[in-house]
Amino acid sequence: MGEKLSLGVYRRLDERFLQLSAADDAKMALDLHNTRKFALQDVLKDTTVLKVSDWGETKDESPHEFVEIMLGVVSTTIFNYAIVPGLKFVGEKLAEKLVDEAIAESVKWLISKLRTKQESKEILNFHINLPDGTEISVDPPDRNASITIQFKAGALESIQYDTVKE
Repeated sequence: MGEKLSLGVYRRLDERFLQLSAADDAKMALDLHNTRKFALQDVLKDTTVLKVSDWGETKDESPHEFVEIMLGVVSTTIFNYAIVPGLKFVGEKLAEKLVDEAIAESVKWLISKLRTKQESKEILNFHINLPDGTEISVDPPDRNASITIQFKAGALESIQYDTVKE
């Protein structure tokens, strides 16, 4: 395993918008936590692209709004992923900053897979931290529909992906 990435993922917070009893609120929070867990396991199981080295609190029995997973980049992989809106932007910006190709392709693969989980409302927003300190944040289409890249040197690039043609 080569370089390490960290993936931070928020669960949906739907229970906050409903008037629920404390018990129903807690049950819904746990259900949403588990929905995120199953979505992440689905994306990261049996993949040769990234290897999970630490699931963090993803598989915990109590709900968490945010979990962080540590991933190892497998540099000898051939990447296959669907092109989703904003992915070209990410690829161009990472290439401009001379980010290692295996890391850039791993990031694009991960965004492609997780965006489908956002669309199906299994997860909320997520961010990926690269080894050099760069952070890529992806908001879901039912929120800001944006991708923001904060580079290690402080430069900030952002795009509304729902208005972009790839």
